[in-house]
Amino acid sequence: TSTGEKFLYMKHTRITPERHTAKPVVQKSTFRTYVILLRRVFLGLSALIVIYCSLVLFMLTPWAQTQLGSVVYAHRFDIAGSTSTGFRHPEDYGLAPGKTIDLRLRAPDGTSLGAWFILSEPVYRTLQDPFEQRSPDDDILLIRRALSTSPTLLFLHGNTGTRAIPPRTAIYTSLTSRLSVNILALDYRGYGDSEGEPTVPGVAMDARTAWDWLTVEMGAKVEDTIIVGHSLGTAIAGLLGAQLGKEGVNVRGIALLAPFTSVRLLMAQYAVMGIPLLKPLAKLPLVPQLLTLAVAHNFDTLSQVADITAPVFIAHALDDADIPYEHADVLFNALVEPYLAPSIELEASTHLPVSESLNNSIHHLDWDTLTAAQALKAAHREKVVIRKDMPHFGLIQEFKAPGDKLQLKGGDLDGDQAHDRRIVLLKTNYGGHDVGRVEGVQDTLGRMFGLIP
Repeated sequence: TSTGEKFLYMKHTRITPERHTAKPVVQKSTFRTYVILLRRVFLGLSALIVIYCSLVLFMLTPWAQTQLGSVVYAHRFDIAGSTSTGFRHPEDYGLAPGKTIDLRLRAPDGTSLGAWFILSEPVYRTLQDPFEQRSPDDDILLIRRALSTSPTLLFLHGNTGTRAIPPRTAIYTSLTSRLSVNILALDYRGYGDSEGEPTVPGVAMDARTAWDWLTVEMGAKVEDTIIVGHSLGTAIAGLLGAQLGKEGVNVRGIALLAPFTSVRLLMAQYAVMGIPLLKPLAKLPLVPQLLTLAVAHNFDTLSQVADITAPVFIAHALDDADIPYEHADVLFNALVEPYLAPSIELEASTHLPVSESLNNSIHHLDWDTLTAAQALKAAHREKVVIRKDMPHFGLIQEFKAPGDKLQLKGGDLDGDQAHDRRIVLLKTNYGGHDVGRVEGVQDTLGRMFGLIP
């Protein structure tokens, strides 16, 4: 190759300044794409945050909480739906033919309420022809006979759906056969075929209406009647139990399945299908206080504890994704607290009665004294509360209130029929939010209230 050809080759293959700057142009274009992408992601997240906050604020308005059925009631969300015949034929929902009687109750304010009376299995088995059509008068006679034969549960369901959804009908079927009890299942105002819209005073009135229908109109003995609440129903059961306690009515017992202390304390923890709706806002300054003040329907079982005098059974599953089981712990401790003996050491250190020092805020006691008081109370509670660990099932804690005699079966209080007031907490390893469907829970409830040996 000649020298001239080499020169021409080098001249035409030489990297020019334009070719040398091509790579930075590509890098600049890629950077611009990233910026646009990040901007879009930021705007999308911002929009989601605005929508989320707006939805939360809207659902916390009193109108939305009542009319649209917020997470407190969720009475607009009937996840199973009703049949074309409504609730008049419980057989349409899987219950045995002739075992369940559809009822209409009338609250004192005139609200019409839908309810079912499910016969206990022993009473149902006495029917010669369950498929035979009965008149309303025959149904009333049958209900009276059932009430005189078997104990009865007043079942107060949780939010969402009606008395007819499958998880609840499954509980009716199991309890009526396993514990041989009748069940009165009530739909509060705004639920199912009941009239009106739910409010705290309204649903409390509905529960009292069902109680009075059983014990006054139908003649059921109060000592043969147990109030059972699930989820939201535990708060309503607490309201009814406290009202009856103030009136000196010796209810056979109250069962709280998956309870919560109060709506305001639950707000930051409550989850739907395992998703905590308000937890993202709980970390912001002052937001939890503002949210709780906006609650229009604040059920507060914790504040009713002092007036509940009946034996209490509490059950909660550790894997409950809707309501944390710690709420059951708090309620159990609150029920036991009044029976704990004063501590001499604590009174000497605070110069106040123990009951007063524990119930006062930090404005009356310094933090160290207050925590010391709580520690002493906890230590004393451990001495008087019986704990029983059941492998592969759960833990039972039981407290017997001395000197508070209550009747479990018919007849006057004497001899072997007198029993101390019992407060029991059962925490199961599994069971989820529908812990009432667990057979071990049903059996423990039955043994506590003398329904089974």
